[in-house]
Amino acid sequence: MEDEDNELSGTFGGKEWTAEELSAEFNRALAELGWTPVELADRLISLGDYRPYKTVLRGIHRAVEGQVKVSGELLAFVRQEVRYKRRLKRAYGNLEWSRLGDGSWTVKVEDFIITLLPQTKGRWKVHMTHAITGYSPSWPRWQDTLEGAKEIAFLTLDSAINWLLEQEQEEHERRQRGPRRAINLDG
Repeated sequence: MEDEDNELSGTFGGKEWTAEELSAEFNRALAELGWTPVELADRLISLGDYRPYKTVLRGIHRAVEGQVKVSGELLAFVRQEVRYKRRLKRAYGNLEWSRLGDGSWTVKVEDFIITLLPQTKGRWKVHMTHAITGYSPSWPRWQDTLEGAKEIAFLTLDSAINWLLEQEQEEHERRQRGPRRAINLDG
């Protein structure tokens, strides 16, 4: 008798799925995101996947190829990222970008100045800076299309906004605690 944990199938959406069907669903979600396995690995690492990068990437490649059953967590994650991308597109998709003389595109949104810089072979680099603090998040990988660069800019923007809010919250908590003393000078 086979152990159920070793079977390459799973229940999802009320039906039993094979490893191939799960892989196809996973690949559909990756295609909608427009991400390669490398970009998915980058995203997972940026969100706190603590495993070595090579391990993360190898697992993604094996899932893409249907060599292993796509884990429920990984499938749920990419499906959530699809929803997240759609939400960001609804929120920022109608921005009015200005074309600059060097061929780049720029827009100011949420106190960030975003610039999409043309690179070799039709690729685009995303650069952004917070106009008030000067904070500039890590630049994502170059994108193959202008539309792809805009989409990754929205994702980077949202992450940068969250990072600034977290920094603000930490600073507020530090002020609430007050200065720390090694010894009690009041006693």
